Amino acid sequence: MRQMHIVSLLRATTWREIAGVAIGALLLTSIIKALAPDSAKPLLHHAALALPLLLLMAKDIAHAPQAWQRLRSAHAARAPWHAHLTALLPPELSGLCKLDRLLWLGCLRRVQGNPLPVTLPEGVALTYLERGAYNTARAVVFVALLLELPTHALLLHLVIKDPDALLVIHVLGALAVLYTIVWVLGDRWHIGAGHHVMTAEALHLHVGVRVEGTLPLAAIARVEPVDLLLPTWRHRHGVARSETLVVTPFDKPNCVLVLHQDVQVDILLHQVTTRLPQYVFLYLDRPALLAAHVDRMRTIVSMPC
Repeated sequence: MRQMHIVSLLRATTWREIAGVAIGALLLTSIIKALAPDSAKPLLHHAALALPLLLLMAKDIAHAPQAWQRLRSAHAARAPWHAHLTALLPPELSGLCKLDRLLWLGCLRRVQGNPLPVTLPEGVALTYLERGAYNTARAVVFVALLLELPTHALLLHLVIKDPDALLVIHVLGALAVLYTIVWVLGDRWHIGAGHHVMTAEALHLHVGVRVEGTLPLAAIARVEPVDLLLPTWRHRHGVARSETLVVTPFDKPNCVLVLHQDVQVDILLHQVTTRLPQYVFLYLDRPALLAAHVDRMRTIVSMPC
């Protein structure tokens, strides 16, 4: 019973959360190793390397039945060999590779000055950049990145005396800065005008290449304002984290879409097809606009013929 609970917990935890826990475990064991006596340091060194790998392996094993099913489907469809390999990998990993490629292309298009092709239908624009903090956060990231390289150059040589190790750290730091700049520029290009679109029948969700999908308005039971932090909101309403999804570019959500329980709608989340949970959190510049439209649609549907 306990094993089934652990497997369920691993499946409910996203790969990004598992990666964060693995990095945290690596940092924690590194700190403990630095404070431990010399006799315990070899053991802690091996534990620091093994613990993150064990977490990732446990997550992968928990999803082994789904991987086997994907492999059988690929074999039945006579898919090429690389599709069989992809079937064995976590979908989030394949999605991350595709997301990375799209962000690099977006950065290139932004540097070239090419406009984003308009792919959303016409309707009411539900903006999220006019009053949000996304652009401010982007500027803060650029300032932080510009300060990071000279900080590395000035401070690291005071701590690390080995020139080879210092060179490796400088190269890794420069690559991390470059990667972050590319992702920020690419994300901004894909976001474009920064809005979802509401038509007479559906809400078209769009946050660059991070979130894309169409949610029928008939699937929305109601729209509620949110003025609490998400952990507090979930605790107050008795909602599990697995029942929620946050769709914002950066800002804290200010409204939640409560879907009907029997609704089954799939969207593209980080380039992975994902079933929407019952509670979808959004940040909108004017959340009352969506709430009023949904209420109006419910009124029309409930009116007698």
